[in-house]
Amino acid sequence: MKQKITELQPRLTEHFMKLTEAGKLSHAYLFAGPAGTGKSELALFVAQTVFCTDKQAGMPCGRCSECRRIADHSFPDVVEVAPDGASIKVDQIRFLKAEFSKSGVEGTKKIFIISDAEKMTASAANSLLKFLEEPSGDVCAFLLTENANLILPTIISRCQEFELQALGFDELSEKLQQAGISKDKASLLLGLTDSLEIAIELSKDDEFAAMTADVWEWFKLIMTNDLRAFVNVTTHLKQYFSDRSRQDMLLDLIVLLVRDVMLLKFEEHGRTSFAMHHDELRAFSEKISTQRACHATELVLDSRKLQAINVSFQNILETLTLKLVSCYHE
Repeated sequence: MKQKITELQPRLTEHFMKLTEAGKLSHAYLFAGPAGTGKSELALFVAQTVFCTDKQAGMPCGRCSECRRIADHSFPDVVEVAPDGASIKVDQIRFLKAEFSKSGVEGTKKIFIISDAEKMTASAANSLLKFLEEPSGDVCAFLLTENANLILPTIISRCQEFELQALGFDELSEKLQQAGISKDKASLLLGLTDSLEIAIELSKDDEFAAMTADVWEWFKLIMTNDLRAFVNVTTHLKQYFSDRSRQDMLLDLIVLLVRDVMLLKFEEHGRTSFAMHHDELRAFSEKISTQRACHATELVLDSRKLQAINVSFQNILETLTLKLVSCYHE
């Protein structure tokens, strides 16, 4: 954990090491940022800087009993709460409040980590607010969220807020290649997510690989004005219609394909997500107008709106197929 978070968030780990050494940790922090930016890891890192028994220049060792138990989520003075089902309920916050009032088991300080803080129910949020307004004891709370806009402004105002930034495309691509993933496949994965963990997980998913290949074959038929693309929806793509997450991924891949065509119209050396098919996409982009390339993107985005109101997904894909063929070729 230590190596990972210091690479992901070097400035913040340094900042919190200095705060801890100076004894100046605040009573509440809000870490906001997309998945994969290390929100939870950073909170646990701070806990290690507080409790580690063998720090070197403020850096937790990661080896002592305290560091290992914190990493294993089994240290009694680091209390973690996550959504119970779809939300964090008031009983969970009451449990936290009860813990707030207790002394540390192995030290004087206690640390509280609330994951997906935006999922607190209204009563849970109001209950937490009372603690934040009147903190008691030597405690430090970390609220973690992917969407700070969904958290009560009164809660945010009582926390020190930090926005965690994801690694840049080139850095993430390099890390994926170091993990044994080809550069072209890394480009595709990073078109779908900026989370290193999710990208690596997808790279090992056989169904994702099959879906990617099938979507490309479908799109290639569209590029060549071949109406067998319509039949392809039933013969190849329909197997991915079974649940919303597969449908979302399928549309994400289609968005990347039409976006690649549009990028190649505008940029001489545009960065394509389907880099493994760069030459074919470029050759196709040269045959169509900029207006058609842009309109195709609008058609795919309109399909998302239809999905959101629960129109039959097969009807959405079949209609989109015909519209894309018409858009690109008529």
